[in-house]
Amino acid sequence: MTGNEKDLSNLITVVARFTTKGDPKEFERFFLEHVEYMRSQEGFGAHQAVTLTEDPSVYVNFGWWTSQDAFQRVVASDTFRAHQQVMHGLLAGADLDLCKNLFRINATDAAGKREDFGKPLMHITTFQVDGDTAAFERAFAVYGEHIKDVLGFGYADLNKSLKQPGRYTGIGYWWDPSAYEAVTSHPSHTELGRLAGVTVEQVEHVAWNRAAGAEDDRP
Repeated sequence: MTGNEKDLSNLITVVARFTTKGDPKEFERFFLEHVEYMRSQEGFGAHQAVTLTEDPSVYVNFGWWTSQDAFQRVVASDTFRAHQQVMHGLLAGADLDLCKNLFRINATDAAGKREDFGKPLMHITTFQVDGDTAAFERAFAVYGEHIKDVLGFGYADLNKSLKQPGRYTGIGYWWDPSAYEAVTSHPSHTELGRLAGVTVEQVEHVAWNRAAGAEDDRP
């Protein structure tokens, strides 16, 4: 890592879920303008915005920051507050969860490349662990080691809520949807379901960006 590169190995993740009112595309247009402001701020790492396949009025944005302090400084700015006022008028509801990023899993060469496949599959997975969270995190590490080599896997991550005990939220991208279907029968995936309540939501890509001037590190 050079002196000009940001350390993205210890990220804070802000998971924001927006339920729009009126035309969802109107919210989307303004939100992506807002993201351009966020991208230029110190401490911004990257973001991924998606919309629920079954309910396009709901948007979810994952924002990765190098520290919680960096995010809080931006939230306190006059520009951010002005943007929030505009978005408030476009929304029926909003929920924000501050998380610690635990895993960032990128595909190995064995998984192929995105151009080798057709329409990809994206999903958000929410895990609720009421028991041993350390055991769940160890199980997810095993699962991550398995999926990174699976043909048709793209990337995934897992974020631990700092607000809601036992709550984890992950986003996954599969170049080949059938690869994900096959993985769900693997023992490492089955173990996750044994340790946590699991909710999977299929989503559609809206936008992905890293900080202004940074290179895209997605596979």
